[in-house]
Amino acid sequence: MDHTSEEPAPEDAVIETVHEKLIRRTCEWCGKEISPRAKGRGRKRRYCSPAHRQRAYELRTARERQERDQEAGLARRDDDPVREVVERTVVRTRVVHSPAQSPGLSTGGLYGSAPWEPEPDAPGADPRPRELQRILVRTAAAIAQGRMSVREVERLMRGVDAVRSAGDRFYDQLGKRH
Repeated sequence: MDHTSEEPAPEDAVIETVHEKLIRRTCEWCGKEISPRAKGRGRKRRYCSPAHRQRAYELRTARERQERDQEAGLARRDDDPVREVVERTVVRTRVVHSPAQSPGLSTGGLYGSAPWEPEPDAPGADPRPRELQRILVRTAAAIAQGRMSVREVERLMRGVDAVRSAGDRFYDQLGKRH
């Protein structure tokens, strides 16, 4: 660039002319060195690529929009805290076992062994049919009154099916049906 004084120079005055030439410049986005334009014509380059010029534009306009929204009360100020609302749900599951049953209604498994099973150290004896009938009648009453869970009834029915199958085989061996 040339600068020349515009005042008329007296005869003994010194005229000074200044020339500037851009030697080196860096990108305003990434800091990478940019080569100056040939012959120094046109605007000075500020960015090394169109992508960096676009990024700088987006950042600049976003800041302007944010400031405008903050002034209008539509955006949070930089010094305002960020608030969070958190919903917490706690699920507690309470497992309730059905109350302990009287020895006559014991089904084995969860509540111990069946009443007709002998003690491990006692001599084994088969349960008497009258005892089993009494237990089965009491069990039927407990089921009818809703004092047993679905799992307990299913377990009992598997036992009843086993007894029925054994009875069927017994009658088949005798050659007559009940």
